[in-house]
Amino acid sequence: MIMLVVGMILVTPAMACPAGTPCGSKSNVEDPIQLTGEERDKILDVALKNSQVKELQKQLVADGFTQKNPETFTVPIELEDGSKTEVLVVAIPYENDTSEVKTLVYFHNPQTGESITGVIRGSLTACAIALGACLVYVGGCTVVCGALLFPDPAEPAEAAACLSCIESYTGITACLTAYCTCMDYYCDQGSQWACDHRCP
Repeated sequence: MIMLVVGMILVTPAMACPAGTPCGSKSNVEDPIQLTGEERDKILDVALKNSQVKELQKQLVADGFTQKNPETFTVPIELEDGSKTEVLVVAIPYENDTSEVKTLVYFHNPQTGESITGVIRGSLTACAIALGACLVYVGGCTVVCGALLFPDPAEPAEAAACLSCIESYTGITACLTAYCTCMDYYCDQGSQWACDHRCP
């Protein structure tokens, strides 16, 4: 069973792109940065103290899953005014005795204190990392994108609805990254709509 817990997320307006056209190009966006050592431990500690993360961990253990090695990332975000911030991402994989993998994912915006927490089937994809970083900052597409973020892969109509929504926020680096990365991902999954709307 897939669980999604979404807090109240601050919605910050962003410059909209012309209809059907993504802002910028892939060369303008920054990739998630995997953390190690002290930085990794600090962010992991923040996630493990979160009450929603604790609840999901208990449920996964109760369902027969064992925790594997967590990964932590930061996703740099450049805002319209040129200032920069970041979203913290923690991915904690769990595996059961039949080798089924589920990943507990925690996205946190240290600027606003808001977070998104959930469990996905399988491993974390680049699309999910970028999309979670976008949603935890802008929040305006959280409901429509819930189906895209956690089930993998989403239905073509779900992918189209989510990506059409976040297109309005592609003035923010993480949302542009999500738009381009997820268009590529869902095109590869066989969505002609995503192939027709890929970033240049």
